[in-house]
Amino acid sequence: MDGLFLTDDMFDSAHMASVEAFLSQIAPQPSTVLRNGFFFTDDDIEAAKLNEGLPFVITPAYDTAGTPNFFDANGNLVAGIYANMPNEVYHSLPATSSSQVKKYAKSPAHYKRAYIDKIDRKRTAKSTERTYDAGTYSHELILEPEGFYERYFRLLNPVEHENSLHTTDDLREKCKELNLAVSGTKAALTERILQADPSVLIFEEQQKRHLIDHAGEQAVLKALEVQADSTGRPSLVDCMSDDLVKPLLNQTPIDPIVWDDAHRACETVRNHEWANTILQNGFAELSVIAQCPETGMMLKVRFDWLSKDGVPADVKTTRSANPLMAAYQFGDLGYDLQAYMYTYVGRLAGIPCPTNVFPFVAVEYLDADICEVFELSDADWEIAERNFHRHIKNLHRSLEDNDWPGYTQRNGSTLLTLPKRGRV
Repeated sequence: MDGLFLTDDMFDSAHMASVEAFLSQIAPQPSTVLRNGFFFTDDDIEAAKLNEGLPFVITPAYDTAGTPNFFDANGNLVAGIYANMPNEVYHSLPATSSSQVKKYAKSPAHYKRAYIDKIDRKRTAKSTERTYDAGTYSHELILEPEGFYERYFRLLNPVEHENSLHTTDDLREKCKELNLAVSGTKAALTERILQADPSVLIFEEQQKRHLIDHAGEQAVLKALEVQADSTGRPSLVDCMSDDLVKPLLNQTPIDPIVWDDAHRACETVRNHEWANTILQNGFAELSVIAQCPETGMMLKVRFDWLSKDGVPADVKTTRSANPLMAAYQFGDLGYDLQAYMYTYVGRLAGIPCPTNVFPFVAVEYLDADICEVFELSDADWEIAERNFHRHIKNLHRSLEDNDWPGYTQRNGSTLLTLPKRGRV
């Protein structure tokens, strides 16, 4: 039979050159590798290549048929370390995350509101949305840059096109200059000007052509339909994010300010020698599932970065990378709990995460371009360890008993002692 025969007692990295040469051939059907009566599928070969030289075992999230490896035949989670799991799939896994533990640490009632009742009262301002987006895209550029410029493109920035016509008043002035009527909507004025002189630069038309070139004509036509059907006055760019338009996009448009922020943040991190060293020779966005030995609950973490020798790291975009402010921010946001849970779950899954090591690469980009690397003290690791195990056991009990108290278990009053500052 056609195939690659390995007669050695062990299949190891020494065979990889032969395996790769075999796989490069055009085969009429999925290839298998036979050794002592056992067949190695394409999935086995890919797993061997992925895990070559590693002290832990990574499993592709999906096999070559697209079947998830992280669920068994009964739909139960399978503990393991998984590569190439989409972010939204990870978040949907029925397991407890560090975000949930941190929410429970705030109070059981906070956990209930977020994960049992699922009431969302957050309102996102445009400026806040831009900050979230810049953080997301800078993460991609820093950790998973491959294919970024095939997936996204930068929108034109109006301030970079000073010689173009932008406002309705600009268009009316141009109409006067060309001896054209000045009445009508912005769209009518634009059409009138371009019919008289197609060389006139009108920013909205330049942006529209830019969108067609990158997002695709089908997507732009659908966005124009959405714009026409809207009861408000959304711009064409706003309509590009409509759910009817998204499936048609060749590339996703990114606000130019967000684009520039994300690229500056990436450059700032890569120019920081120690941060850049930390984020080398490893894997981005590995998803890890393990069972808690104390409660039996399934736990999940998703490492921003994991080196090939098992050292994790996390990238944080922040308003300020000032170490004095970071100490308070890290405490408020429960980053110590995150660090402990990530390394704990990692070790449960077989990753040799070193004790009390979890560098945070913090990058500031709004008012200055600064990168700092932060690590937690041994004392803070001890506190995080105690708190994590207390919270996970209490969370398990709350889930079992459906009991979600607030800040205290008391049914009566809580005696307060007010701070003396400013009062005496």
